[in-house]
Amino acid sequence: MGYRISTPINVMLAEAKEISFDIRLNLTTSRFIYKAMASRFSLVYRSLEEMELAVTSRNCRIDAISKSRLFKHYVTSRGEKSIIHRSTYPPAYWHSYEVLTLQINYISDLKGCDKKNNLSLTKADFYHKSFNYRQDAVSWYTDGSKSQGGAVGAAVFTPDMEDSESALEALSNSTKAHRNYIIYYIKQAYLNITKQDKEIFFWVPAHVGIPGNESADAAAKQAAIEGYKPPLKIPYEDLLTESTAQANRQSEESMKIVSSSKGTLYYENFYNASPNKVWFHGANLSRNEIVMINRLRSNHINVNESLHRVNMVESPACPCGDPRQSIDHLIFHCETFNSNSSPIRNYIAQKFPDPSPNLLPALRSPSPKLCRLLLAYMKANELFF
Repeated sequence: MGYRISTPINVMLAEAKEISFDIRLNLTTSRFIYKAMASRFSLVYRSLEEMELAVTSRNCRIDAISKSRLFKHYVTSRGEKSIIHRSTYPPAYWHSYEVLTLQINYISDLKGCDKKNNLSLTKADFYHKSFNYRQDAVSWYTDGSKSQGGAVGAAVFTPDMEDSESALEALSNSTKAHRNYIIYYIKQAYLNITKQDKEIFFWVPAHVGIPGNESADAAAKQAAIEGYKPPLKIPYEDLLTESTAQANRQSEESMKIVSSSKGTLYYENFYNASPNKVWFHGANLSRNEIVMINRLRSNHINVNESLHRVNMVESPACPCGDPRQSIDHLIFHCETFNSNSSPIRNYIAQKFPDPSPNLLPALRSPSPKLCRLLLAYMKANELFF
């Protein structure tokens, strides 16, 4: 990423889309507990249960929780033992070899369709490509839904069109041993059905206006709130997402607290917890351009204002006489350095018109053109950061 040694760790972690070491330990421990919980004969989980019985007094329990990260996560997650699916050996070996190696293919003719296109064209494309499959056949649309409160619903609409690509990929993979036991129940059911009739899975993109799929989506949302609850235990893999969500919440809260004193400018202008990709993901940029933008966004750069904050220069003033040598001053105001910054100033004025010129808004999602202009300016003035 190319940061200066003075850059706060919270800024570097946020830009790299990583979590702190302590939170990562919590995440790893939580995931391990769920995996151990799923095994009926796990020696680790049994030892934790015995440890809980041994710490009888309140003070001993508090001391054990504070000193053992593993025991702490065991205590906070033990209530989910009743809902998690537990087994004595991996689900891949419950069924016959035929089921284990069964590869369920599906039709993926609509892969790559752009949801930004006209929805009517997408619907027409679906009806055209699925026409032969739907002739003399019964069509079923399936969908799943999860609310923000954690409720999950699934539905089937009869008018199988499936919009869960990950589920179809799991069913079509005959080489991987899946830890989700429901995959093998589906394979067994599919095998039983195909001995009598022909079954075809057809993947469709979600939320593109296909009537049957929209009806299944609405029914799944309703089922998440008031639907029938089947007697199925939850695969432990489904709970791993809760571990990740908890780690993300801890990371956001930590970032909020630390940024009140370190990396404040970055937090107020650039921090975004939602995307899981770095800002330059997929961008056609050189390493020098990426390093330069990273340092500008972190506000730890080779200008006197930044260097003065870390006691590397005696004064934040610019040689031109201005009391603050900032990046905005260099580009927009400095008589010494702004002679060849007109391409940058013109670009900012066109894309981000403002009475008070400011580079920060342009750095939130910098275009390749801006990156090239900035790098050329820095090199021309021997200011490459």
